[in-house]
Amino acid sequence: MKFSSKVLLILTLALSFTMLSGSYATAQEKMSMDEYNAQLKDWQTREANAKKAVEECASSVAALKTEIAGITAESDKIWGEILKMIGTDQASVDAYRNMLKALDSQADGLLALSPEELFKRSDEVAALEAKLAEAKKNKISVLTEMQNLIASIEGKITQIKNKMPKAMYDNYTVVVGDYLWKIAGKKDIYANPYQWMRIYSYNKDQIKDPDLIYPKQIFKIHRECGPDEYLVAKGDYLKKIASNPKVFGDPTKWTKLYEKNKAIIGSDPTRLYPYTVLVIPR
Repeated sequence: MKFSSKVLLILTLALSFTMLSGSYATAQEKMSMDEYNAQLKDWQTREANAKKAVEECASSVAALKTEIAGITAESDKIWGEILKMIGTDQASVDAYRNMLKALDSQADGLLALSPEELFKRSDEVAALEAKLAEAKKNKISVLTEMQNLIASIEGKITQIKNKMPKAMYDNYTVVVGDYLWKIAGKKDIYANPYQWMRIYSYNKDQIKDPDLIYPKQIFKIHRECGPDEYLVAKGDYLKKIASNPKVFGDPTKWTKLYEKNKAIIGSDPTRLYPYTVLVIPR
């Protein structure tokens, strides 16, 4: 009788399994009762040691929890005394912290702007600085956490101010045949010849006589007012300008404006020309 290769393979595997099973059973039969008891005792000892270790660990955890609870209670007590000393409560501290974080985020937003954009939004920078100055008057500011937040915001404001240009202007090189009225009337300058005074006042260090300018002189063409500048409008006078909140907010300080800009205003403080760029003394 002939067997196929598959049948022979199955018979071989079955025989091998039978032999292995027999060998394992024989080996098991060879373990004596003493050996079995010794092995059982070893495992029982290990189990008892493990249980003891678990119990000791649980006891340590409980002790630590008790210690932590005590420290937390003591910390809460001290914190309560601190809040009482500065005359506030936790809700006020949380509100103050959130306010400072909002100012910090605002500073981050401004710091991300280009110098030109910062210049145009100088009012926001000034408002941010004013808010922080007001916040520092609060007694909660003495807390270490708040001091760190305030220092962070102040550092960012300093970076913003360093990044912000003092003024925005273009340069213009005088050519033969130019005069201030003509330059101001050019489309890429002001497209308004009446703004010649703006060029004159902004370049007073170079122009001694508005009727005398020279080829190759380089004038600054004023574009935007900086925080310490004011562009005179029709109908303005020194007391009115001084009363502007962005200038002094006090009409009696008009003399400061006059003294600072006397070289461009002249001997008569009542004569003020539109488009004059005044410097605001701070």
